[in-house]
Amino acid sequence: MDTDVSLPVRKSSRKPQPKKLTHDEITNLDILNSASEEDLEAWKNSAESSSDEEFGFDPAARDSDDPEEDVISSVEAASDSTGIATPAQDTDDEASYAGATTHAREEGDLLIGARLKDYSHVYTKRKRPKAGTHTRGMADPLRASAKAAKGEYLGSLFGNATQDLVHVARSRDQWSEDVALPRRPNDCGTRGMCHLFSHTAEKRKVEATEGWDWYYNRGGRQRLEGVQQSQPLSPEEGITYIPKASHTQRTIFMGPYGSQSRFDLSALQSMSIDEAWYRAPERDGSEERNSQPPRSQRRREGWLLHVGTGVRCLDWAPNHAAGTQYLAISTVQPKNNQNIGHLKFSPAFTAQSFPSSIQIWSFSTSQRPLNETLLDADYLPRLKMVICTDWGDSKDLRWCPMPSVPEECDQGEARWPVGLLAGIWSDGHVRVLDIQLEQIDDTQDTQYLRYTSAAFSAKPPSTLCTSVTWLSPTELAVGCANGYLAIWSIYPPPPASSPHTCSLATSSSSPSPLLYYPLHPSYILSLSTAYPIAPHLLATSSAAGHLRLTSLRSPRTDYVLSPRMRHVPSQIHFSEPCHAFLTADDNESIKAWPLRRFFSPVNVARIPSAGLCLATGNFHASVLAGCADG
Repeated sequence: MDTDVSLPVRKSSRKPQPKKLTHDEITNLDILNSASEEDLEAWKNSAESSSDEEFGFDPAARDSDDPEEDVISSVEAASDSTGIATPAQDTDDEASYAGATTHAREEGDLLIGARLKDYSHVYTKRKRPKAGTHTRGMADPLRASAKAAKGEYLGSLFGNATQDLVHVARSRDQWSEDVALPRRPNDCGTRGMCHLFSHTAEKRKVEATEGWDWYYNRGGRQRLEGVQQSQPLSPEEGITYIPKASHTQRTIFMGPYGSQSRFDLSALQSMSIDEAWYRAPERDGSEERNSQPPRSQRRREGWLLHVGTGVRCLDWAPNHAAGTQYLAISTVQPKNNQNIGHLKFSPAFTAQSFPSSIQIWSFSTSQRPLNETLLDADYLPRLKMVICTDWGDSKDLRWCPMPSVPEECDQGEARWPVGLLAGIWSDGHVRVLDIQLEQIDDTQDTQYLRYTSAAFSAKPPSTLCTSVTWLSPTELAVGCANGYLAIWSIYPPPPASSPHTCSLATSSSSPSPLLYYPLHPSYILSLSTAYPIAPHLLATSSAAGHLRLTSLRSPRTDYVLSPRMRHVPSQIHFSEPCHAFLTADDNESIKAWPLRRFFSPVNVARIPSAGLCLATGNFHASVLAGCADG
């Protein structure tokens, strides 16, 4: 008698243990032709009383001509069409054994409504990837076992070469005990600030002598001086190039908690922070501010500078180890809403020219034991020089970081070089200024110089320069608003007919770049090289949402992109002790992008709010971060 049997269906997210059947029980099972419910009950009792020992199948029997195999196959095919479910095994559970996955049947698992153990690996010999198999050419120690990761993690970050690991170990021993700020060296000179270990004394000597031979011995300095044109201005004329401050004096409340004092700081003046902690008698406005508290009574060594308006960018001049230190500051021109309203395009993509200035501040130094040079707190910083131009705001300032040793003849000249200063101006040009100061006493007034032409000036066609960095004392890498990278040589300029120059329809006044290649589809925000480890590696940040690490030896093929980010960092800097590029993001963290694992960043620090700017150094492992909360 044929009767329709309605079986309960189980539904549950819990995965019950499958009943294990013998091979004979499976081959003799014929539930499709069962005439009554008694046959199904007998099958259930047989399954519950079966042995719990696992059974195996002979892979060779899968393709055999055994008639029992044909029965099993027909049962499987029929079960797919009828959709018969197995009976419930537990009344308190609402799970279902119906709907065995097609993937399991394709793999050879004999699932006939019941949930059996997956034996697909028996029929199909799956080859698991070997331990050395990995993607992107680098192993991922974070996904390996703890024992393997311990030995592979350093190699994946810094390299397996002995020299690479030695530099990392020496950096760890030198700066691992620095909590935040760099420490002063101890009596043995094994702690505190020092040169980077990868930048050996031999390399520095070669860069300082052979690298600057073009400037001192091959007429480079004379050529730059001939192209660069400047004229002195009176203080009354020069002050017009400095943005007018909304307040000529700034009132500052500063001092220990509960006993703050009021200080008035005039524009283009400086004051010592320790004045707020030094218990001095009340001063009137006519007293000279150069008076400093005795060194034994100082608690804070630092200064406040009133530059007149907001600061856009700044950079310290290198190669002044034992002399006066110089700081270049670019200020923000107050926005003229009327002029911006008449622009047809975004200001970031539109060239603008107007009067602007760059301030050069000088800081006195003093020698300490162990050949240590510190800023001298006995003297206030002063405005040494103001560079006046009509090229618009300076968006990016970079002194040439390569070491240099000035010639002895420079000491007796009326003007002596401070350094080569590269910058991006809002008119879309990249320029290099050969900054030279007159040998005058520090008590004299500030020098005002108006530059009508720079030592080097260039601009790509139909776009603007956005960021700049130095590749060598004679080569510049410049990012553009259209996502292109341009590399120029400031000496000697490449001739227009040179086979190594790209074919650009530039004007006669702008030299052709050595390389002009698209790196990003949109605006390049910042770029930096891995100097001194690998100066040929260039990291760029673009508004398209990616960071890119490119080898200048083969920019077309040798590069890697970072994962796409929601907030693209506006600045990227290289840290030699970490062998990585550092960025600050809106997730209140500082990320490190290792050279060997640029596609996988590592969070190295937490900051109180979104990061806006970063700064690294060549003599320590500390990182200075500027946050949105001030």
